[in-house]
Amino acid sequence: MHDRYDRERSDLAAVLRWAARQDLQEAAGNHCSLSVSDNGDKFLINPDGRYFSTLKGSELILVDLNDQTGTDQANISAWLLHGQILQKVENAKCVLHLHPKYATVLATLVDSTIYPIDQVSMRFYERVAFDSEFSGMIVDQTEADRLCDKLNEKQILIMGNHGVTVVAPTVALAFDEIYHLERACETLVTAYMTGQALKVVSEEVANRTSQDWQDFSYSADLHFSELRKVLDIEEPDYSD
Repeated sequence: MHDRYDRERSDLAAVLRWAARQDLQEAAGNHCSLSVSDNGDKFLINPDGRYFSTLKGSELILVDLNDQTGTDQANISAWLLHGQILQKVENAKCVLHLHPKYATVLATLVDSTIYPIDQVSMRFYERVAFDSEFSGMIVDQTEADRLCDKLNEKQILIMGNHGVTVVAPTVALAFDEIYHLERACETLVTAYMTGQALKVVSEEVANRTSQDWQDFSYSADLHFSELRKVLDIEEPDYSD
């Protein structure tokens, strides 16, 4: 690696590799970023048009929101959106924008609510924002500002007709959130496929279980540590 952000590069590359294993990336698109400055104006982001499964930490692009120099390998809409989120959304140090299969299925429905039907879906009770104003693939300043407002309300965003964006203060928590979000969506979509009525728990139980998840937030670090152990053995070049 060629700069002082070795740890950040390694962490973000680990997320990209594991996201590929979980089939969370769509084709060679989608973008993940990690701030390396206090105000979020400098950040690492994956180069455009690359499979996550092949990326190394040294190949992540260091960009500056105030300077487009060096952004020729980056997706310009992603550069703008991620930079704005990292600067304007509270506690946003890491941004994951992906198109996971089941979360995206849910994003195509008129009702994208993640109903509390198991303990994983209860993790997200009253914690998810929903956007129903998809207007195309190109993000401009107005669209970036609008999405930042949504993410300042709740730091998990189901983007209607599009995908999902998660922000968090750490790489470990961001990945743990999107991993469990996709699991919750898979359970819900599969339940819909049975054609039977959902067995939704009470508001009291859903709230209590959601809080239990927040109380055990250290489990995100354990999860991330374990996946890195696997990568260290099976794909050690991720941190090159």
